[in-house]
Amino acid sequence: MLFLNILDNETFLIAAEMLFIVTGSMLLGILLAYYYWGGNKTIAADLTSALDQEKKNAEDLRDQVREISELRSQAQTDIHELTLKSNSQIKTIYDQQQYIFSHETEHKNQKAVIDGLNSTIDTYQQRIRVIEEELEKARAPEPKTKKPTIPAIRANYEHVSKLLGRQVTENDLTLIVGIGPKTSTLLQANGIDDWDKLAAASAKVLKVLLLEAGGVYKSLDPTHWPKQASMAAQGEWRKLRVFQETLRKSD
Repeated sequence: MLFLNILDNETFLIAAEMLFIVTGSMLLGILLAYYYWGGNKTIAADLTSALDQEKKNAEDLRDQVREISELRSQAQTDIHELTLKSNSQIKTIYDQQQYIFSHETEHKNQKAVIDGLNSTIDTYQQRIRVIEEELEKARAPEPKTKKPTIPAIRANYEHVSKLLGRQVTENDLTLIVGIGPKTSTLLQANGIDDWDKLAAASAKVLKVLLLEAGGVYKSLDPTHWPKQASMAAQGEWRKLRVFQETLRKSD
């Protein structure tokens, strides 16, 4: 009955109602706090994940900046090397231009020297032609007063052949000591084709002729050829034989 009285007590009901309200408020607060804390943890986790991603992005950016810095440094090094190479090539081109210029000048000087030499050569060639003309004139036999000869003696070459010990024909240049068949041909080619013309030629002219022919002819000595030819032309065979023997002994 006491209990029922308590339940009927209005004050108790009010207190119970207040207790229920307070308890419900506490439970609701706890529930709200739980949900609030759980939401913050999710947000915090998302923020942490985002922060980690940003850190990773920042590291990637730092790596990219480092790579760009290295590339920039390498590019600056390459530019420096290219600049040095370009300067070296410019200097080389300049040196080559100077070399070409100097050689062009040298070429012009050499051309002037060559032109001068050609002019000198032309002068010498002209002088040589004059000398050759004078030599041709000197080779021409000069008129000579011949001594009277005895035709019978000159015509009797059989007797002369026995005297000289070799076959003798008229105007045979090989009769002269020092003249062989080739030398005789050379003399005939230059207009000296008989004893009279050989006797009229000077030893100096004959020497020039032999030097011009070259080869073995240069070593021949024509000093006594005109004298021998004169003896043959005059028919002085015994005198010629003695003179030729003297020449052979002296050799």
